[in-house]
Amino acid sequence: MNCKKALLVLLLLVIAVMVYSVPQVRIKDISYLKGVRDNQLTGIGIVTGLTGKGDSSSSVMLQESVSNMLAHFGVNISPDDIKSKNCAIVMVTMELPSFVGPGDRVDVIVSSIGDARSLEGGVLLQTNLQAANSRVYAVAQGKVFIPTRNSTVKTVGSIASGAIVEQEVLTRYLNGRIIEVVLRNPDFVTADKLKSVVLSAFPDISVLTNHAASVSVEIPQDRMNDPVAFIAELEALTLEPDVSGKVVIDSETEVIIVGENVKIGKVAVSYKQIDMSVGSSLLGDEETPEQFVLDETVNVEDFVNLLKKVGVKTDVIIGILKAVERSGALYGSLIVM
Repeated sequence: MNCKKALLVLLLLVIAVMVYSVPQVRIKDISYLKGVRDNQLTGIGIVTGLTGKGDSSSSVMLQESVSNMLAHFGVNISPDDIKSKNCAIVMVTMELPSFVGPGDRVDVIVSSIGDARSLEGGVLLQTNLQAANSRVYAVAQGKVFIPTRNSTVKTVGSIASGAIVEQEVLTRYLNGRIIEVVLRNPDFVTADKLKSVVLSAFPDISVLTNHAASVSVEIPQDRMNDPVAFIAELEALTLEPDVSGKVVIDSETEVIIVGENVKIGKVAVSYKQIDMSVGSSLLGDEETPEQFVLDETVNVEDFVNLLKKVGVKTDVIIGILKAVERSGALYGSLIVM
């Protein structure tokens, strides 16, 4: 086994331990408050200094944009007279986090929307970034960075801390005395456990499970003068989430992540010289070294480990799991990335 494979096996073992040893986690680590969210901002700007790698000189969009920009500084030039290939029209995007205020800096993504060959080495001129309501909440400017690992794509880059927030987005997470805790991974069992934990810590308040992803919590009247402190106590409470019933497969890296509750029902698997049966005897003679019978509702981890033990490659195991899921014998959810 080479070093890369050994590291992959070690990673899978660590993940398996993390999955099967379900820890006590804080409420804040598996949920968020409704109303506390990021906001998407966009803007159209100009990147300069591209040494002939920018948009073509016949680009009407570039000609009009550069002409308008120069006019803003008192330089009046007809769009038809602009022949530069050193500029590019770009889309600038960012996500404005909650609770940021004027003066805070946020990263931005810059991508070409014209026919520029590369944005490498270019500088984004000051660009207004607005939300869906057309209000400007930030401005962006700075040198565009193209990561070396992304060398085949030169028309998308980033500017670290390239945007300055100009206007705060008001975050409303209180509805009177009610806050709504939203699970990042909706689950009825976990939602009910969260409700029980909160009631154990605060027995005199009202807690309502709305659905698999939402639990409404009433802030005590005597804590309304400092709701932040109450929310901090609430989010610090711990519980044991329900274990995952999913099998997640990354086909590109051939990584398989298995939840503890995923079982396999009665099924027979045949691949080349290998015959495997779950929950029933194999047809024919007694078992041979290439024939295996597993107990009914065996977990997927044991199933995968046995396939690996007899030399089945990961890409084939992925195909077998897909086929088992299609046959209806996989008691869980299969997610292929």
